Amino acid sequence: MKTRHITFFILFSLMSCGPSREEIVSNKLNEAIMLRDSGQYNLAKLKLDTIINQFIDMTDEVAYAIKILDEIKLLEQQRNLQYLDSMISLKEKELEPLLKNFIRSDEYGTQPIYIHKRQRPENSYNRTFLRAHLDTNGEFYISSRYYGRTWIQHNQIKVYNAGQSVTSEVVPEDGYLNRRFQDGESKWEIVTYKDGADNGIINFIASNADKPLKVQFIGKKHYFIVMESFDKEAIRDGYETSFVLRELAGLKKERKQVLQQIEQLEKIINTHHSPQKEIRHAMR
Repeated sequence: MKTRHITFFILFSLMSCGPSREEIVSNKLNEAIMLRDSGQYNLAKLKLDTIINQFIDMTDEVAYAIKILDEIKLLEQQRNLQYLDSMISLKEKELEPLLKNFIRSDEYGTQPIYIHKRQRPENSYNRTFLRAHLDTNGEFYISSRYYGRTWIQHNQIKVYNAGQSVTSEVVPEDGYLNRRFQDGESKWEIVTYKDGADNGIINFIASNADKPLKVQFIGKKHYFIVMESFDKEAIRDGYETSFVLRELAGLKKERKQVLQQIEQLEKIINTHHSPQKEIRHAMR
């Protein structure tokens, strides 16, 4: 019996000599800080989450863990900002040679657009062709532009070559996407194919810009043209450029969101976290 009591006493003594809850939390906080400083943010957040969820009654330590967690979130967003800045710089350099054939215009409403140099309005108002439309956010579409002495009232186009063809959707006359106007005997018809209404014509032209493509203007009457090489190039160039512009616009939008998150986190850290709690922990 005496031996059994001695054994129980030793076990009890060993158990009572284990680290206290305060020491466990303090160690985890120190580990989290070291992981944060070495850039291992995910591991640091795991340590902090354990403190916040399992030691909720230790209010000072939990508050300090939340502060470190917010600091890590801030560091992550600052790292994201640095990455986005580098990607934006790369995309802008990639865009430079693509825009060499375009002129930026601010004369068409609030959204600036790019006009291909070979399709300037002053050089194209009295011809029949397909025009490329590109804005600074990367939206790209085409319009069919008919000029003549008689109306054909077209609402659809077909582009074809050597047995291959693509036909657009029908665009009803509405005074906006399908409109007509005249000046004396001169008549113009403009049909715009937005939101996929080209039905694959853009991709077909871009993929076959080196071939003798023909266009059929379909309406109450039909009209045919052979596409000029510079019109095919304008559509191909605009189509290719639109992808880079969309990526760049997306990166800039994401950068704006990151800046907002950085501002919010800085406000939280500077306003809602008491520096006394950090000092109290550092003195332990």
